[in-house]
Amino acid sequence: MTIAGSQLFAQTNVYLHLSGAIPTGDFADGDENDWGLSTDDTEGGAGFGFNAGFKFNIATGVNGLRAMITFDGIYNGLNSDLRDYYEDLIENGEDNYKEFSLTTPKHVNIPVMGGVNYTYDFSPKFGIFAQAGLGPDLHIVTKMERYTESSTTKTTRTVEYDPQISLAYQLGAGVEINKRITIGIDYYNLGKAKVKGKTSYKTKYTNGGTESDSDKFSLKRIAPTMVMLRVGIRL
Repeated sequence: MTIAGSQLFAQTNVYLHLSGAIPTGDFADGDENDWGLSTDDTEGGAGFGFNAGFKFNIATGVNGLRAMITFDGIYNGLNSDLRDYYEDLIENGEDNYKEFSLTTPKHVNIPVMGGVNYTYDFSPKFGIFAQAGLGPDLHIVTKMERYTESSTTKTTRTVEYDPQISLAYQLGAGVEINKRITIGIDYYNLGKAKVKGKTSYKTKYTNGGTESDSDKFSLKRIAPTMVMLRVGIRL
């Protein structure tokens, strides 16, 4: 078993991937009136993001064909419409409250996929590849929190989102240079994730009293889709 494991590892190429993550379709759309994180809509309101991950290409015994496993972490902030809206809201809040702060939600996706990669080498220094994968994605939306303080009250309002798992897939192609560096483009469809969670607030009064409440919510599904412009380095 030790010998077999060593042989398998020797035939496995490991790549570190870094890329931009460009949201597409409904995932990129959204404003303060139509936004799936706060209204019963499907727009994700996602802006340009970043990705870091690993790819394992495992030899199959067929020339050029390898089994593939990928692990990714993908971060997307808000699009320009929502950023502008919340910047205005923060400015207005700072003008009208003694203290004001606001944390906006972000999208974090962690897909793990298995699939195949086929590379055709034109020479020892240059090849082209295509690949496809399928697997689960963990979709996390970070919380939204708003704090206001006046002469009589201190109030914290929070929206917390439940993590969701969906079925994801990827398609990609690119070039390999010197069997060490890859440059490619990938399309990721991370499935449809239900938007669920809890809203809550807590108010403290200067006279010593407190007031609080919470409520669960369930909205439509958001489908994170994006294009990755990737650079990979073989480790």
